[in-house]
Amino acid sequence: MTVTHEIIDYGQFADRLERQQGRSRWSLLDEVQREWGYVDPGGEPGHSRWGGENGEHGVDWDLPVPQALNEWWDSPLNSFAFNPRLYWVHTQWPPAISELDVDADSVLTEPGGDHRVCVFMSEYHYAHEWGYLAAEAELPDPRVVVSVDGRWVVQSRSLSEFLMQLAFERMPAHYGWTLRFGRDTVDADPGIVRRLEASYPELGLLPWQEDGTDALSYGAPDAVVRHGRGPGADFKIVINARTRAALLDVARTLGLEWTDKDIRPPSEVPVPLLELGPASLSAGEADPRGRWTVLTREFPQPPVVAGAAAALVETPGTLRAVASLHGPTLLVAGDTEGCVHVRETDDEDPETITLTLHRAPVTSVACLEFGTGTRVVLSGDAHGVIRYWSTRRKPLRSPLDRRSTPVSSLAAAVLPTGPALAVAWADGLVRVRDLATDAVANLHLGTGIKFLGLDTDGTLSVTDAESTAALRLDLARLWPHRDLQLRLEDVDWGSLWTARGPGHAVPELIGKVASDDKKTAMDAVHDLYRLLVSKEAASTAAVPAVPFLADLMTDPDNRARSTLLLLIADLADVREARGGRGDAQLAAVRETLPKLRHLHNDPEGAIRWAANELEQNCAAG
Repeated sequence: MTVTHEIIDYGQFADRLERQQGRSRWSLLDEVQREWGYVDPGGEPGHSRWGGENGEHGVDWDLPVPQALNEWWDSPLNSFAFNPRLYWVHTQWPPAISELDVDADSVLTEPGGDHRVCVFMSEYHYAHEWGYLAAEAELPDPRVVVSVDGRWVVQSRSLSEFLMQLAFERMPAHYGWTLRFGRDTVDADPGIVRRLEASYPELGLLPWQEDGTDALSYGAPDAVVRHGRGPGADFKIVINARTRAALLDVARTLGLEWTDKDIRPPSEVPVPLLELGPASLSAGEADPRGRWTVLTREFPQPPVVAGAAAALVETPGTLRAVASLHGPTLLVAGDTEGCVHVRETDDEDPETITLTLHRAPVTSVACLEFGTGTRVVLSGDAHGVIRYWSTRRKPLRSPLDRRSTPVSSLAAAVLPTGPALAVAWADGLVRVRDLATDAVANLHLGTGIKFLGLDTDGTLSVTDAESTAALRLDLARLWPHRDLQLRLEDVDWGSLWTARGPGHAVPELIGKVASDDKKTAMDAVHDLYRLLVSKEAASTAAVPAVPFLADLMTDPDNRARSTLLLLIADLADVREARGGRGDAQLAAVRETLPKLRHLHNDPEGAIRWAANELEQNCAAG
């Protein structure tokens, strides 16, 4: 399946901005975020209006808060609340009166009027503040002003426009391709700016005043160009583009020169969907890695619909999914509004609990009871989000899982290894997750899966439009690193130190090294390098990490083997950190040599080279 990229001409953005009048206040923000690659992560935001560095000093409790600011904080379109690191700003709630008033002779306020400014956000280093005039606090969507050189100037024509513009400043730099050209380059050729003004229209937004950049933005096909005119603009021309081709087209048009090293790729790239054909499983068929074998393939039986669970959804035509637990003692239903309805029938006074857990129609639900008696509910939606919660506790704020394609079916059971969840997504991936350790197995079974079933003996039933196949799962091969995950939990990583602070992140990164996805595994190894490798001072977290890394290195299917082995080799290079920590780290690596020496005969040349480095570093120590 080939997806055609839709080119968006930001040269027409000023027209979109003008047409915004009369539309939903946040529709343009939504469009900008989605166009540049931001995806609603699902779940609840991790940051609230009360979560900033708020202070009560300066708050005028008699002033109203504009409707637009309240709406933004409550909106699922507020990407700051889900990922503050995209923005690098501080928020203030309630908005506080700035110590800097509007100049008495400023045209911003009426003569003799209220010259105060209500600050709701500050630049990360507090170099300047953003706020609205106290005199306009009663307006639903007032202007936004910014502090520049000890005075207030208008940054945006409304709060909603400012918050959209802020996203437009941040998203392209994070999700897009980037070229930046310094002051010397641009000043040496005045034709660059002339070509910019002649080739591309302005976006229609007011100049961005952050850090004294006074940046005016222009629109191009799949790209935006920022011309920093102020003294704070280290880079006078910055090009952000949705594709590499669009980036280079703009650079050529402006007559700029660059090298491949100058091009900054996106900081975050969506995981691509699979391109699989329809599921077609035959009796006797087996996974090449031995994780599953098809026992039988039969004509499908209609799934049993829990009628009592269906009755939990009162609005006709909105029911989408049902599930029940033995008895039934637990009934679950999901609807088109993203709500999950739950009723425990064996309660002394049963009642239906309804929670809006999804921002898309619920497409599948499942439920499970642990040996401890804890009951959990799982639900998936049309955006690919899976939520997980215990009936006796609040739902987890973050999704259990998410992929950018609809969830087709969920199935859960307590296997001999413990509780497990099987998920089918619309692109044909079936993911089987051990809920105790979060170990996962990705099975590429094909599209068109209608229902999944999971039995306590480890049999996975896969129903498509034509038949139902019963797959016997080999649990040991399904999660080869499950025991490793359990052993990781036995180490108090928070009490250990890395080159960048406490070792809280180490176990999660080690787990990611085992990922089936090569980029995920490689990125995790690179992150472990930054945390654990230091020739000047050995890290206390490195010693317990080494055996886990060696275990992963013995897996022939590991997707980051050559880089992982180099990491282990470099952990043995402690010549400048001998004594104490260095000796312990070297000893830990030396203990792994017997299980890694066979790699000298590995068919991959990079592995053989890394194995030699390992031997040399251990000997030199």
